[in-house]
Formats: sequence, structure tokens, C-alpha cells
Amino acid sequence: MKKLFCVLLTGAMVLSLAACGGSTEDSGTEEQKKEAGEETALSKEDLGTIHVGIDGAYPPYCFLNDETDETDGFEVAMMKEIAERNGLDIQCDVTAWDGMFSALDAGRIDTVAESITITDERKEDYIFSTSYIEASNRFIVREGEEGTITSFEDLAGKKIGVASGQEAYSQLEEIKQEYKVEFEIIPYDSSTNAYDVSIGRLDASYMNPIAALSTSDAGEMKLAVAECPAYVADYCGYAFVKNSDRAELLEQIFSETIEEMHQDGTLKELCEKWLGADVSTGV
Repeated sequence: MKKLFCVLLTGAMVLSLAACGGSTEDSGTEEQKKEAGEETALSKEDLGTIHVGIDGAYPPYCFLNDETDETDGFEVAMMKEIAERNGLDIQCDVTAWDGMFSALDAGRIDTVAESITITDERKEDYIFSTSYIEASNRFIVREGEEGTITSFEDLAGKKIGVASGQEAYSQLEEIKQEYKVEFEIIPYDSSTNAYDVSIGRLDASYMNPIAALSTSDAGEMKLAVAECPAYVADYCGYAFVKNSDRAELLEQIFSETIEEMHQDGTLKELCEKWLGADVSTGV
């Protein structure tokens, strides 16, 4: 009876408003407004907390600071700069790499700060900010073995480690096909597998050389970059989901801020401080 009474009361209120010519407008859903051609402008003030996925195990790009037990590194510095320049609340959420894009798709995070390569395949599913750094993959070997891989043909018969789900994995598959060379690809869940190279479990790791050498220095692994040149020049950007006003606004904010940081030299400074080299792009 209570339910029936509520239904009848609601109906009466609606009829009463209609009869009185009520001035309350039906705002409608965001989707309804879009269909009607109405503007649904979103501002920075509407964004609230912006959640950024970061795996915390990819130094010097991102890692957990032992002293503060918080995320730190180049990507964290980038997020702090973007937040400060725009008055935003950006929170870095530690997320496992193999679940990073699932979290992005599900809306648990707004973007990924993990030196994500911009590719045509990824652009089918995501919109990207202006690129901010170049991060071309190279083959990482033990010190003294740099000459063991001087060309892609030298990969024949070798075991090469790579993070699964990254563009690096796809590049290794392409190298196999393009150069007609057979080698074993060993996928890893983490962003780096440098340790297994240092103990001889892998012949090489295919990854970002800055991250590899940083890991090597921290763990005294004595690794080096093989003489083989980069397969392609990779440029990184921040990925956002498509068909979302929130994501589109964030992409615009991130892109404009990256361009500002490139123009005023801040991006270069952060690269040199955290990565040891100016690999900034801002294009």
C-alpha cells in the first residue's frame, strides 16, 4: 500500500506542476542533451579528483619511494606540474600493469602515466594527448656483450624478455616477420625484466633503455644497451577513453599544458633531472 500511495502522490505532483505551468525545466540526461544538440560544457571545476594509473615499478619513470612510501619519479613530477598549473587534484593510483588498460576502460582511472607509446592501433580505442617524450625500445644485454646484437639478424636463437601487452611486444613480432628471424619471446607481467638478463636467464630484454639502465644502476646488475639500432622511434602520450566529455576535457588540458612546459623549458628540465637526458618532444 505504501508503494501504491507513493506512486499516486508522485503522479498528482506532476499533474499539479503541469496545470500550474510550472517553470522548472527538465534538465535531461547528458545523452539527451547531446541528441537535442544542446551544449553540456564541462569545466575544470567539475572534474573533481583525477585518478592516474601508475604501476610504481618502472624507475626512473615511476617507482615507490622507500622513504615516503609514495609514488615518485618523472611521471609523478609531470602529474604534479600539470595539477599545479591548472589547479587540479591529481591522484596517482598504483595499478598493476597487466590490468592498467582494463582499469582505464572501466573508468577506475582517467589516464595512464607509464610512458605509453602512441600507436595507430591504440588510437582506434583511445584519444591521446600531445606527445611529451620519446621512448624508443632497445635491446638490453649484460655489460661486455653489446656487440652480440648489432643487427636484428643477430637475434636468431636468442631468448628475449619483454613486458606483455606493451607495444614492445608487438614490435618483436614485427621484427620476426620483417627480418625472417626466429627467436623466443618471453613475456613478463612487469614493465622490466632486467634482472633475468643480469643472471643469464635471458639473452636480452627489449625495453626502454633509460628505465633499464636506471634499474641496472640501482641493483648493480651491470647492464648495457646493445649496438643494434632502434626498430622505430616511439613517442609517448597520455591515453584517454573516447566518447567522454570528461576525457576530452582532460586530453585538452594535458595537451595544452605539455605544450606550455615544452615552450618554457620545464619539460626539458624534468627529463634531465629524472631521466638523465633530454628526450622531450612536446609535438
